[in-house]
Amino acid sequence: MFVKRIKLTNFKSFSGESEWLEFNTPNNEAGSGLNILVGENNTGKSTVFEAVDFLRNGSQKSPLDLRNKRADDEDDVRVEVEFEGEIESAINGFSQPNKVDVFQRYIYENEERSRIRFSRSLSSIRAIELWSNEDSEYRNESGIDAPVKKLFEMNFVWANTNPEDQTSFGATTVCGNLLKGIAKDFTTTDDYQAFSEHFHRTFNAENSALREKLRDIEERTQAVFKQQFGIANIHFRFNELDINSFLKKTDIDIDDGTKTPFQEKGSGMQRSVALALLQVYAEELTKHPDNDELKKPFFLFVDEPELCLHPLGQRSLLQALLELSKTKQIFLATHSPYFLTSEYLNKMGLFVFKKTAESSSFTKLSQKTGLFPWSPTWGEINFFAFNLPTVEFHNELYGYLQEKNNCNTINDFEEILVSKDVEKTKEWMREQNGRMHNPEEVTVQTFIRNKIHHPENQTMSLVNYTDEEFGSSIEQMIGIIRDVIS
Repeated sequence: MFVKRIKLTNFKSFSGESEWLEFNTPNNEAGSGLNILVGENNTGKSTVFEAVDFLRNGSQKSPLDLRNKRADDEDDVRVEVEFEGEIESAINGFSQPNKVDVFQRYIYENEERSRIRFSRSLSSIRAIELWSNEDSEYRNESGIDAPVKKLFEMNFVWANTNPEDQTSFGATTVCGNLLKGIAKDFTTTDDYQAFSEHFHRTFNAENSALREKLRDIEERTQAVFKQQFGIANIHFRFNELDINSFLKKTDIDIDDGTKTPFQEKGSGMQRSVALALLQVYAEELTKHPDNDELKKPFFLFVDEPELCLHPLGQRSLLQALLELSKTKQIFLATHSPYFLTSEYLNKMGLFVFKKTAESSSFTKLSQKTGLFPWSPTWGEINFFAFNLPTVEFHNELYGYLQEKNNCNTINDFEEILVSKDVEKTKEWMREQNGRMHNPEEVTVQTFIRNKIHHPENQTMSLVNYTDEEFGSSIEQMIGIIRDVIS
């Protein structure tokens, strides 16, 4: 069972009802289950993560923090999430027995795939609703909120998540939960029973060295008590510590040539260890108690995984995520080029987020929606996600249009550009063996191309193009390609 799509209505930066955001799901190929959200800061990437968390867990935040600023008090604030795949298997394996029939009534088929859809709104924040495909409406089945949570697991690593929080051994942390089951089983072993007996011999046996030292304190306390309240025995007894108390005192040591505690390593290594522990935790969390073949759906959301990781570390993390994404669904929000220059980029789900004064929006960038047969490229992503024109993207566009129009020379391509209503507004002087040629009128596209390809031309070294011309050149070539595609 995987997250197929999500829709937001007046939720945080999304004004009104958004389009469905359709995610990639694993198909046993590297990258197939990896969904990457890119865009400038404050465009809504993390909001999608928060929306999924809101659907499953509700929120302790004020309604003012969740409602879009342009929405009125009576406007619907809603998150809808649709799942696809082996839904019946997840329900039969992990649902409460008395809710199995309820869930199964809401499974429906779409494109020969089983689906189920859930929704949570601000007006009924304590209840998850189920979509009736037959009646095209959501229904509120009583007592369904907690059972929905048991159908799948998810974990969020936010940009401001402290790795030490992930790796501490508290009752609700990843490490604490990871060892909880092991610790519980350990209390029934002979080793633990031997420890327990030794503990009581040391602390509570009358002939122990500790008891001899305490006896004087007990007798003196008893004497004072007798004077004030009467005869009574005072005795100190030491309770055996709960196994979880030992876990809280656990530390992680890392030996990378120098053995030191986890807390003393660099932030990048700490974050990598935390993510590794999270993957192991996911494996434990999704196990079925009685069926090793059955795994509970698990989804990992990582906000800015590049934080504190050097480029090689980012590439290594990406390789690990690519392998996981063959069977697991992973969601990343990132600005890093090292997660966006992979040979598997066209296998992933890549989503470009934008923000206007009115609302956040998103576009899925893929081979089908990109400009090139090899889309998406880092140049495309930079331009569409961050409004950043690059020489790499200009080269891609220029070279692709040349090839598309079977142009063997620059002059041939200039004729094509002019036929597309591109004007010759620049001058270029070729330089050969230190000798200048007469200036030629050229389009801004060819002028920029020549500047990029011929930095050795001293004659033209002081003649530049503006940022506006650079952006306009790219926009015009994009327009020509899209005219051909359409």
